[in-house]
Amino acid sequence: MPVPDEDMPLPDEDATLAHHLGAAAQAVGAQGKLTRLVAGRLKKDVLEIRLGTGLAPEAALALAERMVVGCVPPLAVVALPDGGHAVRAVMGTGFGGMNPAVVTLTVTAADGAGSTVLVRGAAKEGLIKQRGGQRAVEGIVSRWLAADPTAGPETDLPD
Repeated sequence: MPVPDEDMPLPDEDATLAHHLGAAAQAVGAQGKLTRLVAGRLKKDVLEIRLGTGLAPEAALALAERMVVGCVPPLAVVALPDGGHAVRAVMGTGFGGMNPAVVTLTVTAADGAGSTVLVRGAAKEGLIKQRGGQRAVEGIVSRWLAADPTAGPETDLPD
């Protein structure tokens, strides 16, 4: 489990997506550099869902890290100025997991007891809408709700 670093910023969402799209393009023989350039101009599919949980912030952070284990690159855990923590990683979505989505789980102490977790997913969208950001968030939220019986959505879930 990485130790939160106050001085390390979260990796930039757009730059991370462009980098991983370029790497995916190179893996199938296309021009990675051109793909990275074009990726900067694509729209993003973004979804955020806020969860409330009875878990203490430390336990919620540990669960957030487990939710993104196995994602590429290794996750970044950053202590935020407001006392919360953010976990950021990249996961594959879409056909064959080739569309990268950046997922960020922000854990803060809730008023009173428990924690609030903001789950954000973002992916670039080309001509074929894969809704990678939305699918990444829905997967994490489903796994979180299965693992944490005290959790519930504070944001309406998409249809």
